[in-house]
Amino acid sequence: MRGRLALAAAMVAAAVLAGACGGPTPVVGNGSVSACYRAIPVGRAALHDPKARLIGVHHVPLDYVRSRLPAYARAELAREDDTGVCVMAFKGTFAPGQVTLAPSGQYGPYAVVVVSSRKLHLVAAAVLGRLPRAFGGRTL
Repeated sequence: MRGRLALAAAMVAAAVLAGACGGPTPVVGNGSVSACYRAIPVGRAALHDPKARLIGVHHVPLDYVRSRLPAYARAELAREDDTGVCVMAFKGTFAPGQVTLAPSGQYGPYAVVVVSSRKLHLVAAAVLGRLPRAFGGRTL
């Protein structure tokens, strides 16, 4: 039973993050670009894979992803009064438990990491077998 719940949670988290990046191309404003580039070290630190390669970075308005984020992430971002998040995609070889905040059973070639754009801390993550469409939709 516990294994089924963990699998279900992993699938929901992957769908949430993939959906957040799979819609229309996120809006990138002048001030948000530098915030997201400052967030890259935070996203990279969540990976625990020094060979992982950055595929792309998008600034996404919080209103667009709020309902798709886990409850703890929504609450944390509300306390910060943040208006957007930085979503990053990395390519590598990610084993279960190798990406901080990703559901424990997830593994695959892509990691999607969400970092708050204001305080620059990790909000959510997922490991996927297919890259979300906004990052090119690549598959292996």
